[in-house]
Amino acid sequence: MIHKLLRDAMSRSSELLKLPGVVAAGLFSRKGFLDEFEGPLPDSEAADLAALCSAVTITMEMQGFLLERLTGQPGWQGCRGWAMWGPESCIVAVDDGMCILQMPKTEFNAVFPAMRMAAGIAEKGRV
Repeated sequence: MIHKLLRDAMSRSSELLKLPGVVAAGLFSRKGFLDEFEGPLPDSEAADLAALCSAVTITMEMQGFLLERLTGQPGWQGCRGWAMWGPESCIVAVDDGMCILQMPKTEFNAVFPAMRMAAGIAEKGRV
């Protein structure tokens, strides 16, 4: 089974799934592989989501590098996360974690800090 869960401790996906509005959560590698996932998606769709999140994250990092060069202002590099939302749901990625959120039930003020904390990102490195 593609979903790998930690046995001795609660997984990051399990912790993120407890957040308001989160319906699915997982971890992805920089190569686009699914490392961990919990939610209602079939394995193939969860794997596709991991590939999408990796590709978007790498693209955002590249854009940050280019913006830093173009503007001459530091701070654009190092994409820590991104979000894309539609009318009913939202995909949020922070570091190597991803969540699918239901829009009416989502509290972004709770989700982003919790995802940063789960990824071990200091508060000053805000998304």
